[in-house]
Formats: sequence, C-alpha cells, structure tokens
Amino acid sequence: MPTPQPSTTQGVSAPNPSESISELVTGADVIAFGTVESVEPQVTDAEADEFPAQTAVVRVDDVLKGDAAATITVSKPAGTAYYLTEQPNSAYVSRNEGIFVLRAAGESGYELFGNVGVHDDWGNWQKFERVLAGLPETAPAATKEELAVWTAQADVIVFASARGADDDIVVHTPRADFSASATLTPIEVLKGEMAEPLDVVQGPQPEVPGGTWAFPVKDEGQTGVFFIDTSSGTPTVINTVNPSSINKRKVPVN
Repeated sequence: MPTPQPSTTQGVSAPNPSESISELVTGADVIAFGTVESVEPQVTDAEADEFPAQTAVVRVDDVLKGDAAATITVSKPAGTAYYLTEQPNSAYVSRNEGIFVLRAAGESGYELFGNVGVHDDWGNWQKFERVLAGLPETAPAATKEELAVWTAQADVIVFASARGADDDIVVHTPRADFSASATLTPIEVLKGEMAEPLDVVQGPQPEVPGGTWAFPVKDEGQTGVFFIDTSSGTPTVINTVNPSSINKRKVPVN
C-alpha cells in the first residue's frame, strides 16, 4: 500500500478504509482531537463525486502528537473525494468532531494529511492511541488461554445482540455512544441458560492505550460472544476483548 501523501498532492480518490494509522502517525506533524467551529464553504451535497477546497477553524481539545494552539486553521484542497466537514454542529455525518491528522502549512496553518477529513470513529481513535503508545494499531485477539479461563468462570455464554443503555454512557463519539451496561438479546446459547433478553454490566477492564470495548448505544445492536458471570447477582460480562471479535466456534464449551 502506498504511503499517504499530503492532500495537495492527491488527485480525486475515494477515502481509503485500509489506510494505515501507523503511516499516518509517522507522517503527520500534528495529530489533534478537536471540533470544527466554522468552515468555508459548507458542503451542500454530501453525495457529490468530489468536493471543493475548504478552510476550517478548529478548536483543539487535546494534542496527541506535536504542538498546536488552542485554535487552529485547517485546510483541504479542491478535487478530493472527501470533505473536511459538512457543516459545524450538525449530525455525525458532517464529520465535525474527532481526530485531525495534519501537516504544517506555514502561516496558513495546517493541511489535512491522508485520505480522510476527520477521523470520527472510536475504532480509529483507539488505533491512534495504540500506535502513539508504540503498540500495533489492532488490538490482539482473545487467546486460547483467555477463552478457556472465561469459559470456566462464566455461568452463561451466549452469542447475542447487545444494545447499550442510554443512561450509562462511558464513551461519546459523533457516530455513536458506548455504554458500560446493556440489554443482551440471545441468538444462540453456548453454555448455561438464557431464554430471554438479559440486562448486564461490563466487568473490570485492563488499563490499556485506547481502552478495550463497550456496548454500542444503537437500536440495531451489535452481535458478539458474551461470557457472563451471574454469581454476584448482577449479570456481568467478563470479556476483556471485544465480544464482536470472538468466533463462537472457538469457545471451548465441550
């Protein structure tokens, strides 16, 4: 995969979902978490094939790499297949809050670097934190040993759909919120009994760069394998690896 180049050197190309976070971190002068306060021009057709040059004023909430003032100017050239932001303070599709990967552009401020305007997905936020901490961008999968320990400890193991609770949010992103508790709707029970939806909480998680996982707060839910300890009276999911990344066929229940 080619190394990402500053936006001014790119032709019209679709945002690349496989773009390496590691390469972005290496090539960026500044990586900052911020919010667009104003942008010119605003995008009138988010489905267009290409987008005009844009300049935004961004409030910087946190600097992950390099140095940046509390307010910066960020530009995107014309002729790209992505926009910097649609309009400030609107729905998540506008991409107005998140991680900005930047190259210094002299007195004019900063220019976007890579093939994405604003990284507003928690999965990418986690990858940036991991890479900046010197770790691989993708969190390791559950090991056989971890699966064996969770299987032994769990009273119930279920492949289920999880819907996070609105009143227990621990991570907020423009795209979705994530909660420390949820309702699980069973699809296939692998161990124990669970005939009906069950309210659960997330068990203790290790302190790792980027965090581990939480229950997405969205109506369609998210499927995964959940190891549940009911011994305390409060059903607790003991996974320390994202349930959606666990293959139910690898759970050693037999």
